[in-house]
Amino acid sequence: MKKEVVPVGELLERVQDYLEQGYTFPVVHTAVDHGESLELIYVLRDLENPGREERILSVQISSDNPTLPSLTPLIPGLIFQEREVYDLFGVTYQGHPDLRRLLLPDDFSGHPLRKHYTATEGGIVG
Repeated sequence: MKKEVVPVGELLERVQDYLEQGYTFPVVHTAVDHGESLELIYVLRDLENPGREERILSVQISSDNPTLPSLTPLIPGLIFQEREVYDLFGVTYQGHPDLRRLLLPDDFSGHPLRKHYTATEGGIVG
């Protein structure tokens, strides 16, 4: 599978193209902290044609302002995956219908999968 790098400004349009081609199932959505930037990865599958190769989309955003459009309005199955990435990486999804922590307590401070996070920041002592 080849990863397609998409500029953040073209993400919604590219995903809409894939939806029209039958890639409607979000297999996974995650993030990778590269320090200066965050890479958001989406894997989409065509459930009607299981033999088709999955589509992998990658978007780079700034670590300083980790914001991009939510895909949940287009693919409702991403609602919890986007919440998880928000919770653990601090990515804000514009237009998400229910963006709040998913795994960690509401009063938890920080985002523990970010490179700059320290174990004592969130009240956890390792």
